[in-house]
Amino acid sequence: MAIARVQISTSLIGKEADFMSATSKGAELMQSKGLKNFLRVSHSGTPGIEVWSMTMFENWTEYGEAQQMMMSDQDIQAWYLDSITNRTGEVIDSFEMVEVIGFEKGAETTGDVIFATAWDIIPAEGNGKNFIKSCHQAKEIHEKHGAKARLWQGMGGTFSGQLIYSLGYEDFSAMGKIQDSFQEDFAAFNRTAPVSATINRQMVLRSSTIL
Repeated sequence: MAIARVQISTSLIGKEADFMSATSKGAELMQSKGLKNFLRVSHSGTPGIEVWSMTMFENWTEYGEAQQMMMSDQDIQAWYLDSITNRTGEVIDSFEMVEVIGFEKGAETTGDVIFATAWDIIPAEGNGKNFIKSCHQAKEIHEKHGAKARLWQGMGGTFSGQLIYSLGYEDFSAMGKIQDSFQEDFAAFNRTAPVSATINRQMVLRSSTIL
């Protein structure tokens, strides 16, 4: 059951080059310390360009040990202090995500392109159970056609209390072909699935060509 620590940021106006440099340096530093850190940028679904720094852990124990390490590591703390005293960007949001049991993919990315939908469960008895059941059925359809389906529980920040269903693709070409291939099956599923949640937000994230 993987845990993801997410920090979303964007550049200050006029500081774009410095922001990209600092962000890349931070990712490289965390990777050099053995952390599984991935950078993704918003492709659609956000008002501006957002950079998602996601660090993944296999479980809460690994998460806790890593946080403690980062708080005491001189290199990471020096980078963190520099990012505060020489600001090039601003943090938009930060939160954790926990894999829902039955949708585990481990502490790894599911592709360079991620199509994510954040859901709010409609507050009525049985809807939580119905939604999870629907996600299992959707996962079966999506993965049959080649997507990598994942369900996260958001903790804190904008996504607090929401369930995030994501589809991972190797690249945009794969995304286009797979999305086309499951349309008929998914339409049939949607005609019979009970309405148990409403969409709060949808977005597409991708790997960056410059970070």
